[in-house]
Amino acid sequence: MSLATEPLPGGLSGDSYLDRRLRPLDAEHYSAAGLLPYRRQSGGGLELLLAQERPWNSFTQAYDALAWNVFGGKRIPRLERSYETTAVRCFQEAVSQVSTVPPANDLYSLLGNASSFALWYPQGKFALLMLEVTEDEMSDLPEKFLEARKQAGPQSEYRVLPSGVRKYVKQIEALGWVPAKDVLPESGKEVTDLLRNVLNVGGFSDFIDGKLDPTTAWPEVAEGAGGVDIGKGGGKKGKDASKGYKGKGGKGGKAMGYGSVYAKGGKAAGKGSMMAYNGKGINMAYAPYMQKPEEVQRQMYGEQLYVLVQPLSPSPYLAQKITGMLLELPLNELILNLTNQEELSRRVSEAVEVLKEDGVVQ
Repeated sequence: MSLATEPLPGGLSGDSYLDRRLRPLDAEHYSAAGLLPYRRQSGGGLELLLAQERPWNSFTQAYDALAWNVFGGKRIPRLERSYETTAVRCFQEAVSQVSTVPPANDLYSLLGNASSFALWYPQGKFALLMLEVTEDEMSDLPEKFLEARKQAGPQSEYRVLPSGVRKYVKQIEALGWVPAKDVLPESGKEVTDLLRNVLNVGGFSDFIDGKLDPTTAWPEVAEGAGGVDIGKGGGKKGKDASKGYKGKGGKGGKAMGYGSVYAKGGKAAGKGSMMAYNGKGINMAYAPYMQKPEEVQRQMYGEQLYVLVQPLSPSPYLAQKITGMLLELPLNELILNLTNQEELSRRVSEAVEVLKEDGVVQ
């Protein structure tokens, strides 16, 4: 299958490719993203975690036949600025019926491993993230998903969100760990057009055949995977600057307009410690953000933080408020909330209490 090689409007790549991360313009202007977990079989070869789905066909205005597909979906305009955020959200939405789904922060962490990489497909401006897991991780996800589907009963075409918006539900019948070679064109298995196009991207078949090793294909990024030590821990305690919300262990931060600043007393970022949390290195998944201006960093963190806050918040509306509050934390504390579920839960609970005091939450 021949793919366009001329640049797309706006300078986006007209050619498909594999790389550690997307090219800057592609990463900024993608339209959809997906996640494809894979694992190495003990006897050799790869297995892909796929969804058996009836995808909606906008041309025929009907569902296509049941076929294997990747987990993916469209970007949420004005809210999602990174393809990682879209990919993780789409994956979690697809398997949300299963209670043992890995939390978003674990998925972001895995995306920082040297064995993970990105695929760009220009038609549809689609980004697919390949995520390696061990044999134990997500191994029982297909069985758990099937159990949850049976208990849930017939699947509706859509659900109404608390905001009143109608959201269509992906028609996924089952999940499966499928040997990668079983979905290649010559296998004859039913796959969606999207998955077929992904399989035709140059270099992907080499990956499936074991001829392309992600950990060595892009050595300049793979080195040091697992953590980047930036700065030293330390700093001074935050001071009360507004209403005097007080947290345990010191004076609280400020809550200006219940969405501006929320900083519980504790370590604040000082010189040389802006990117450290608890004196430890930042997870590799967030390391690329360190090279960007602080304002851009916070925007990118905000997208991922919203995904983590939403299931802990009473409503999507309050999730936005709480996310805005948490984004005003010093960067070292902000990173901690992105990587530590316990800390995030505590912060969200405290933010809800602040909102109650301000009359936002009844």
